[in-house]
Amino acid sequence: MKNKRYSETKFIKQQSANLACERLEFMDGEFLGNVSIRIEDNATCRKIRRIMEKRVCQSFWNNSKASKRKGNGARYETRHQVSNHFKNIFGVVPQGFRHVA
Repeated sequence: MKNKRYSETKFIKQQSANLACERLEFMDGEFLGNVSIRIEDNATCRKIRRIMEKRVCQSFWNNSKASKRKGNGARYETRHQVSNHFKNIFGVVPQGFRHVA
């Protein structure tokens, strides 16, 4: 059975908006949503991806049931959500990081 709150489009869009408003300390306080991942170098893109993965994983583990956390399904779902957030914020998933079918 799906965790309804985590799979709702409204919840995902709100989480994307929250991620976009997060300030990046290593870029002098610039908002994550204002960064252009097509222009930035690969190191910056990887850092942004790791920050987004961390926030998505925190949200997933706080909102999911214990039965949902077993196996590799949790890894798939969090990677899928990171890809969705990249699409929502930047309009594109970075090259080499395509987990959405």
